Amino acid sequence: MALKYDLNNDRTLTIETVSLCIMAAALPFSVTLIQGGLLLFIAAGLYRRARAHTLGSLGTELRATPLLPQWLIYLAAAALATIFAVSVKKSLSGLNSDLFRAIAYFSFFIFLRPKARNTALNVYLFAVAIAAVWGIAQSLYGLTHGLDVRAHGTDHPVRYGEIMAIGLSLALSRISYPKNLHPTTKKLTIAVVILIASAIALSQTRGSYIGTVLIFTTILIAHKESRRAITALLAAAALVGLCLGLLNPTLRFKVQSIFHGANSAITDTAAPDQSIGTRLALWKTGFKIIKDHPLTGVGMNNVKALFPQYCPPPYPENKVWGSLHNLYINQAAERGLIGLAALLLLFLSMLYLAIARYRKAPSALTLWALAIMPAWLQMNLTEITFQHVHTSYAVLLALAIALTSERA
Repeated sequence: MALKYDLNNDRTLTIETVSLCIMAAALPFSVTLIQGGLLLFIAAGLYRRARAHTLGSLGTELRATPLLPQWLIYLAAAALATIFAVSVKKSLSGLNSDLFRAIAYFSFFIFLRPKARNTALNVYLFAVAIAAVWGIAQSLYGLTHGLDVRAHGTDHPVRYGEIMAIGLSLALSRISYPKNLHPTTKKLTIAVVILIASAIALSQTRGSYIGTVLIFTTILIAHKESRRAITALLAAAALVGLCLGLLNPTLRFKVQSIFHGANSAITDTAAPDQSIGTRLALWKTGFKIIKDHPLTGVGMNNVKALFPQYCPPPYPENKVWGSLHNLYINQAAERGLIGLAALLLLFLSMLYLAIARYRKAPSALTLWALAIMPAWLQMNLTEITFQHVHTSYAVLLALAIALTSERA
């Protein structure tokens, strides 16, 4: 009987590993496969608990999960925004997405096991590398044909750049602890860093440019022992960016426009390009919505319906927008200041946990969460990254891994 139980337990570990690997492999590519892999992972975890007759302990484990109060406050604020939404039906779909993100985080924390985790991380980094090669090929093909094609893989270039930044933070975290790497694996990881840095540059995504700098800076500050290696990689990444910029003047303009765009945001000077001009117009529209709906907002997914009311024609880029391209403004407009406060509480708690966990147990696993957190918070200033499955699930996985890194 004991042998039979061990075999069954191994079988559940296999299913958990495969399902987590499906999700990890899909993170740079497919929302459907990400969610499918997650659901299979949860089912396998529940099945294992049922076989071990420990389903009853799930409630206790859930209550002991870090960030439970913050998630409940965030979801309560979302539910409040839904009750008072302009369209409750539209808002419910946003509430559903919030629930799935919370379920993903709690499932990672409760069901993660080291063998499944380590295999899935290798798969994830490999998938990011494949996506990097794909994006580089897209952009270089455009250059050889006289076209300005942004690296994007299977997604929008901005989201692609954010996906690459999260993968970069994992690769750099591993290199920061070389004793745990086989020499061949270390060389391959360094090659992956250069590939990802190239893909980020070719995505022409300003938020990811700044995020990349923050990732390098965070690791340099947090882990002194790796400063020589990380500084060398930073120099290599900068050199790659410089060479690509010489090939494509648009890349040089994108970097320079970061400073001009910041100036436009705080002064009345004209935006340096349409993309920044559009964002500034969207943010101003968001502030108008917040002014009229300060407490509970207009409800999730309701911005588009009210957009013409708050932004008279001509619309930015001649279209009605449903996203304000700034998570904090977007959620304040949709959920009011109550929702924004709940979001900031959740985010600041996540950052605090990442810092505290790394200080308590420094390792490549805990450094990944710490390295990506400041960059992720920054990238949400020009996008609604938290509301995108590709990026939010990866960051929540990184945090859960950091919190469970010493699990046997």
